Amino acid sequence: MTSRSLLRKGWCPGALRPMQSGDGLILRVRPRVGTLRIADLLTIAKVAAEFGSGEIDLTNRGNLQLRGLTTASHSQALVALSETGLIDADEGAEAIRNIIVDPLSGMDPARADVQPLAAALEKVLLTNSMFWQLPAKFGWSFSATRDVRVGDRATDVMVSSIAPDTYAVFLDGAAEIGVRLPSNHVVEAVTRLAAVFLELRIRDQSISRMKDAVARSGSATIYTAAGLESEMLPAVAPDSLPVPPVGAHKHSGQIFAVGVGLPFGRIDAHQLQDLCAAAAHAGAGVVRMSPQRVLVFPVADDTRRHEVLTEAERLGLITEPDDPRLFFDVCPGSRGCANATTDTRQDARRLADRLRRQAILPSVHVSGCEKGCARRGAAALTLVARDGRYDLICDDGPAGRVALAAVSPADIESAVARYLLEHAR
Repeated sequence: MTSRSLLRKGWCPGALRPMQSGDGLILRVRPRVGTLRIADLLTIAKVAAEFGSGEIDLTNRGNLQLRGLTTASHSQALVALSETGLIDADEGAEAIRNIIVDPLSGMDPARADVQPLAAALEKVLLTNSMFWQLPAKFGWSFSATRDVRVGDRATDVMVSSIAPDTYAVFLDGAAEIGVRLPSNHVVEAVTRLAAVFLELRIRDQSISRMKDAVARSGSATIYTAAGLESEMLPAVAPDSLPVPPVGAHKHSGQIFAVGVGLPFGRIDAHQLQDLCAAAAHAGAGVVRMSPQRVLVFPVADDTRRHEVLTEAERLGLITEPDDPRLFFDVCPGSRGCANATTDTRQDARRLADRLRRQAILPSVHVSGCEKGCARRGAAALTLVARDGRYDLICDDGPAGRVALAAVSPADIESAVARYLLEHAR
């Protein structure tokens, strides 16, 4: 088992730079602009089964992680994956491709098509090695609606569509001030902002994310340094948790896509192969990745939508947008991480079943240790394991004030349910 001292928070694995975890090496594949061909997804499933444990995670940035590889099998996996075109030539290029894209963009006629903007940004990031010096977790997002976040995920630089051919750019940590731009100026603007961030970080190494830079310098100063004119432009965010893109998606009565959720973001290779076969039979040639841990397939009619959802239900995947498991962020737990002291996924399943019966759907973060790797930021309920027991924190992250301390995993669902009922009065 890997020493706890070797496992730290602060960097992300890639394909070329895997990360050691309690169940072996983790290899992360970053889909380009949040999209994969079905054929490539099948290759990933095959590689996971042949060279890893067969377990695959869909992360809250829309990336795919293959688990349980060894040093030898990792090299073999890279050879197999290189044929898909998903493997970058350099670790720096691979690490910088942290772009979240609205999964319904380009499919839903009611949404802007932000994929070309995301693709143009990715090209700049790959060709200008200056940006490879950005922190490994620094990222961008493109929303196809006025909602500034994609799937309730904040990123360092966020772009949202506010009118035809008009976009707003926001910085994490500065919801009240933004920049209004036409589409042909967006990519240049967001790369200027990244360059300013790098300059600020050179002067102050304690700045690790854009939110830190905003706190120290102010968003208006950062926009001005990037040659951008900011204005009071409050970011639009939903009043409640955004509905995950699960189930059928229609516009004017016409089906255009179907979404399948992965329980706590995980699927095994055989499930994925069967799901891909159903999607391909339904006419889907590609799949979009949602940061809400949903695979979105373009389909053309209700019959094909039914084919995909029927197979997904048979496989034990999520087919209803109100399934409580969609609102959970859960780390691998003691079965997959040497730092964790609880079986987080088993505990989360029981808690999700209990919340389903109570018709309560808060955002929930279950972490097997104090690092809180599965979610960045606050959740309505955060459960942090310490020495085999959970502390409950409300409306905050793992470092927040503890509302209920040292709860046994066996009692977690009843303790949380009682707490919610008592504080709902």
